[in-house]
Amino acid sequence: MNETFYTETPSEAERLMLELERRASILQSDQNPEPQVSLLTFNLDEEWFAVRLEYVKFVTKVSEVTPVPGTSHHVLGVINYKSAIYPVLDIHEMLSLLPQMPSRATRLVIVHYGKYSFAVLVDTITEVKEVKTRDLENQVRLSKGFSEYIANELSVDGRLLGLLNLDQILSEIVGNDYEPVVPAIEV
Repeated sequence: MNETFYTETPSEAERLMLELERRASILQSDQNPEPQVSLLTFNLDEEWFAVRLEYVKFVTKVSEVTPVPGTSHHVLGVINYKSAIYPVLDIHEMLSLLPQMPSRATRLVIVHYGKYSFAVLVDTITEVKEVKTRDLENQVRLSKGFSEYIANELSVDGRLLGLLNLDQILSEIVGNDYEPVVPAIEV
Protein backbone atom coordinates (compact mmCIF):
# COMPACT_ATOMS: atom_id res chain seq x y z
CA MET A 1 0.00 0.00 0.00
CA ASN A 2 1.87 2.94 -1.31
CA GLU A 3 0.07 6.22 -0.71
CA THR A 4 1.41 9.53 -1.73
CA PHE A 5 0.55 12.53 0.38
CA TYR A 6 1.03 16.01 -0.88
CA THR A 7 2.11 18.39 1.77
CA GLU A 8 2.38 21.39 -0.53
CA THR A 9 -0.29 24.00 -0.03
CA PRO A 10 -2.55 24.52 -3.03
CA SER A 11 -1.86 27.55 -5.18
CA GLU A 12 -4.17 30.57 -5.21
CA ALA A 13 -5.61 29.41 -8.54
CA GLU A 14 -6.28 25.90 -7.16
CA ARG A 15 -8.00 27.34 -4.07
CA LEU A 16 -10.10 29.59 -6.28
CA MET A 17 -11.11 26.64 -8.49
CA LEU A 18 -12.08 24.56 -5.44
CA GLU A 19 -14.15 27.42 -4.05
CA LEU A 20 -15.90 27.97 -7.39
CA GLU A 21 -16.67 24.25 -7.68
CA ARG A 22 -18.07 24.27 -4.12
CA ARG A 23 -20.29 27.29 -4.90
CA ALA A 24 -21.48 25.77 -8.19
CA SER A 25 -22.45 22.59 -6.36
CA ILE A 26 -24.46 24.60 -3.80
CA LEU A 27 -26.18 26.61 -6.54
CA GLN A 28 -27.13 23.47 -8.46
CA SER A 29 -28.68 21.93 -5.37
CA ASP A 30 -30.56 25.17 -4.55
CA GLN A 31 -31.73 26.00 -8.07
CA ASN A 32 -35.47 26.28 -8.52
CA PRO A 33 -36.33 25.03 -12.01
CA GLU A 34 -39.83 26.53 -11.82
CA PRO A 35 -40.40 29.50 -14.13
CA GLN A 36 -40.98 32.82 -12.41
CA VAL A 37 -42.80 36.00 -13.38
CA SER A 38 -41.75 39.52 -12.35
CA LEU A 39 -44.55 41.78 -11.17
CA LEU A 40 -44.48 45.52 -10.51
CA THR A 41 -46.56 45.99 -7.37
CA PHE A 42 -48.37 49.15 -6.32
CA ASN A 43 -51.15 50.43 -4.12
CA LEU A 44 -54.50 51.83 -5.12
CA ASP A 45 -56.26 53.18 -2.03
CA GLU A 46 -55.23 50.61 0.60
CA GLU A 47 -55.24 47.61 -1.77
CA TRP A 48 -52.21 45.88 -3.33
CA PHE A 49 -52.13 45.29 -7.09
CA ALA A 50 -49.63 44.32 -9.76
CA VAL A 51 -48.95 44.33 -13.47
CA ARG A 52 -46.49 42.04 -15.21
CA LEU A 53 -43.14 43.80 -15.44
CA GLU A 54 -42.73 42.82 -19.09
CA TYR A 55 -45.55 45.27 -19.96
CA VAL A 56 -44.10 48.21 -18.01
CA LYS A 57 -42.16 50.76 -20.09
CA PHE A 58 -41.59 53.48 -17.48
CA VAL A 59 -42.61 54.67 -14.05
CA THR A 60 -42.68 58.42 -13.64
CA LYS A 61 -43.95 61.17 -11.39
CA VAL A 62 -47.27 62.71 -12.32
CA SER A 63 -46.81 65.50 -14.81
CA GLU A 64 -49.32 67.89 -16.30
CA VAL A 65 -52.32 65.97 -17.62
CA THR A 66 -54.15 67.59 -20.52
CA PRO A 67 -57.91 66.81 -20.45
CA VAL A 68 -59.43 65.33 -23.61
CA PRO A 69 -63.17 65.95 -24.08
CA GLY A 70 -65.37 63.04 -25.14
CA THR A 71 -63.24 60.25 -23.65
CA SER A 72 -64.25 57.65 -21.11
CA HIS A 73 -64.59 59.02 -17.59
CA HIS A 74 -61.74 56.65 -16.62
CA VAL A 75 -59.40 58.68 -18.87
CA LEU A 76 -58.09 61.69 -16.99
CA GLY A 77 -56.47 63.10 -20.13
CA VAL A 78 -53.12 62.66 -21.85
CA ILE A 79 -49.48 63.31 -21.00
CA ASN A 80 -46.50 63.98 -23.20
CA TYR A 81 -43.69 61.81 -21.88
CA LYS A 82 -40.40 61.57 -23.78
CA SER A 83 -42.07 62.91 -26.94
CA ALA A 84 -44.85 60.32 -26.87
CA ILE A 85 -48.50 60.90 -25.97
CA TYR A 86 -50.12 58.53 -23.46
CA PRO A 87 -53.71 58.49 -22.20
CA VAL A 88 -53.79 58.54 -18.38
CA LEU A 89 -56.18 56.01 -16.84
CA ASP A 90 -57.61 56.22 -13.33
CA ILE A 91 -58.86 52.70 -12.56
CA HIS A 92 -59.85 53.30 -8.92
CA GLU A 93 -63.56 53.36 -9.76
CA MET A 94 -63.34 50.19 -11.87
CA LEU A 95 -61.94 48.42 -8.84
CA SER A 96 -64.58 49.91 -6.50
CA LEU A 97 -61.95 52.01 -4.74
CA LEU A 98 -62.04 55.66 -3.77
CA PRO A 99 -59.84 57.90 -5.92
CA GLN A 100 -57.01 59.46 -3.93
CA MET A 101 -55.71 62.99 -4.08
CA PRO A 102 -52.31 62.98 -5.80
CA SER A 103 -49.41 63.05 -3.36
CA ARG A 104 -45.63 62.95 -3.57
CA ALA A 105 -45.87 59.16 -3.84
CA THR A 106 -48.37 59.18 -6.74
CA ARG A 107 -46.89 57.77 -9.93
CA LEU A 108 -47.80 56.99 -13.50
CA VAL A 109 -47.02 53.48 -14.70
CA ILE A 110 -46.62 53.61 -18.47
CA VAL A 111 -47.67 50.29 -19.94
CA HIS A 112 -47.24 48.89 -23.43
CA TYR A 113 -49.69 46.03 -23.98
CA GLY A 114 -50.08 44.73 -27.51
CA LYS A 115 -50.73 47.75 -29.72
CA TYR A 116 -51.87 49.86 -26.73
CA SER A 117 -49.70 52.23 -24.72
CA PHE A 118 -51.16 54.10 -21.76
CA ALA A 119 -50.37 55.37 -18.27
CA VAL A 120 -52.09 54.08 -15.14
CA LEU A 121 -52.35 56.42 -12.16
CA VAL A 122 -51.25 54.60 -8.98
CA ASP A 123 -51.11 55.87 -5.41
CA THR A 124 -47.71 54.37 -4.57
CA ILE A 125 -45.22 52.00 -6.16
CA THR A 126 -44.20 49.28 -3.74
CA GLU A 127 -41.67 46.90 -5.31
CA VAL A 128 -40.92 44.28 -7.94
CA LYS A 129 -41.91 40.79 -6.83
CA GLU A 130 -40.90 37.47 -8.31
CA VAL A 131 -43.66 34.85 -8.18
CA LYS A 132 -43.85 31.35 -9.54
CA THR A 133 -45.86 31.02 -12.74
CA ARG A 134 -47.60 28.04 -11.14
CA ASP A 135 -48.84 30.29 -8.33
CA LEU A 136 -50.48 32.64 -10.85
CA GLU A 137 -52.14 29.78 -12.68
CA ASN A 138 -53.55 28.27 -9.50
CA GLN A 139 -54.88 31.46 -7.90
CA VAL A 140 -57.82 32.74 -9.93
CA ARG A 141 -60.43 35.01 -8.36
CA LEU A 142 -63.89 33.52 -8.67
CA SER A 143 -66.02 36.10 -6.87
CA LYS A 144 -68.22 38.68 -8.62
CA GLY A 145 -67.97 42.46 -8.52
CA PHE A 146 -64.73 44.01 -9.72
CA SER A 147 -63.15 40.61 -10.32
CA GLU A 148 -63.45 41.08 -14.08
CA TYR A 149 -60.61 43.63 -13.79
CA ILE A 150 -58.43 41.24 -11.79
CA ALA A 151 -56.86 38.36 -13.71
CA ASN A 152 -55.48 36.56 -10.66
CA GLU A 153 -55.22 36.96 -6.92
CA LEU A 154 -52.48 35.38 -4.93
CA SER A 155 -51.04 35.54 -1.48
CA VAL A 156 -47.56 37.07 -1.41
CA ASP A 157 -45.76 37.71 1.86
CA GLY A 158 -49.02 37.10 3.73
CA ARG A 159 -50.90 39.78 1.75
CA LEU A 160 -53.46 39.46 -1.03
CA LEU A 161 -52.15 40.73 -4.39
CA GLY A 162 -54.42 41.36 -7.39
CA LEU A 163 -52.90 41.05 -10.87
CA LEU A 164 -54.63 43.49 -13.23
CA ASN A 165 -56.60 42.10 -16.18
CA LEU A 166 -55.35 44.55 -18.83
CA ASP A 167 -57.60 43.10 -21.54
CA GLN A 168 -60.73 43.77 -19.48
CA ILE A 169 -59.59 47.24 -18.39
CA LEU A 170 -58.82 48.26 -21.98
CA SER A 171 -62.07 46.75 -23.22
CA GLU A 172 -63.97 48.94 -20.75
CA ILE A 173 -62.13 52.08 -21.86
CA VAL A 174 -61.83 51.52 -25.62
CA GLY A 175 -65.27 49.94 -26.00
CA ASN A 176 -66.38 48.10 -29.13
CA ASP A 177 -63.19 49.01 -31.01
CA TYR A 178 -61.01 47.05 -28.59
CA GLU A 179 -59.01 44.17 -30.07
CA PRO A 180 -57.91 41.71 -27.36
CA VAL A 181 -54.17 41.30 -27.06
CA VAL A 182 -54.38 37.62 -26.16
CA PRO A 183 -57.38 35.26 -26.42
CA ALA A 184 -57.18 34.60 -22.68
CA ILE A 185 -55.08 36.10 -19.93
CA GLU A 186 -51.63 34.62 -20.37
CA VAL A 187 -50.04 33.52 -17.12
